Amino acid sequence: MSFGRFLFVSGTATIVGLAAYSVYKSGGVRPALTNVVKSSVKAGNWASQKYSKTKGDVERMVAEAKADIAGGVES
Repeated sequence: MSFGRFLFVSGTATIVGLAAYSVYKSGGVRPALTNVVKSSVKAGNWASQKYSKTKGDVERMVAEAKADIAGGVES
């Protein structure tokens, strides 16, 4: 499973769980939806930050490996 797919599945599961919990605790639909939207935004921001950091790390490792290959360094 790719990292992006993992983030999508885990984010979706989190949102559904938060939605169900919010409806249960709030006793009303509008406050529940507001909480779901807030949680979704927070989860999306977190996932985006983690994805960006991981992507940058992988890009740096690939660049380093290519430089090593070009320089004749064996692993």
